[in-house]
Amino acid sequence: MNEKQNIITAALVHRFGGGLVIALAILVGILIGYLGGHWHVLQLQTQVKEQRETIDALYERAETYDYQQHIAMVELGIERAASQGLQQELLMAQDENFALRRELTFYQKIMAPEMEASGVVIDSLEIQQNLAEDHYHFRIAVLQMERLRNLTKGEISMRLYGRKDNQLASFDLLTLANIDAKDRQFNMRYFTVMAGDFILPADFLPERIEVEVSVAGTRQTLTRSFFWSQLLQGNT
Repeated sequence: MNEKQNIITAALVHRFGGGLVIALAILVGILIGYLGGHWHVLQLQTQVKEQRETIDALYERAETYDYQQHIAMVELGIERAASQGLQQELLMAQDENFALRRELTFYQKIMAPEMEASGVVIDSLEIQQNLAEDHYHFRIAVLQMERLRNLTKGEISMRLYGRKDNQLASFDLLTLANIDAKDRQFNMRYFTVMAGDFILPADFLPERIEVEVSVAGTRQTLTRSFFWSQLLQGNT
């Protein structure tokens, strides 16, 4: 093969002269170099285009994030303003509630002095029926009504009245709830809550619950009656 190429080259040199062959070789080299350089330029232009598209996409994402951040800051400002407004409304409601409770305490002292002692009142009693038959949950709250509240000690007792075998009967509700003597005592500032579960005695029809609260350091005893039917209606 090489021998054949040498023969062809020798024939070209003999026919056209060595200068023409050299010029043709140079022209071919220039053409190949041009085509190679042009292809490289095209490759670089393609890479530049891709990088520009990437940069444009990054700018667009950055603008989107800036917009979302701005919206989030605006929403946060609105929520903070709303929260401050709600806090102000809550403070106003607390002040109003405190004023109403003081007024209620005043009338309780006049109409029912046994319901208040040293600024302490029996606030509420809740009864909820559990899944098991005749199984109930109770929750009682005792509050201090005075604005300046000191540590108050006392004891809670609860008695369940009703009928059993068509006879009047009563049971210690806290005993039914297995609450011992020490857990019936309280040390409170602002309020105290006692809760528990109990099962009604067999064939017993409850009618009312009598709650008594004795406050340490006073001779007064708070008493309040809650009718069973009304307690259950309050949870419907």
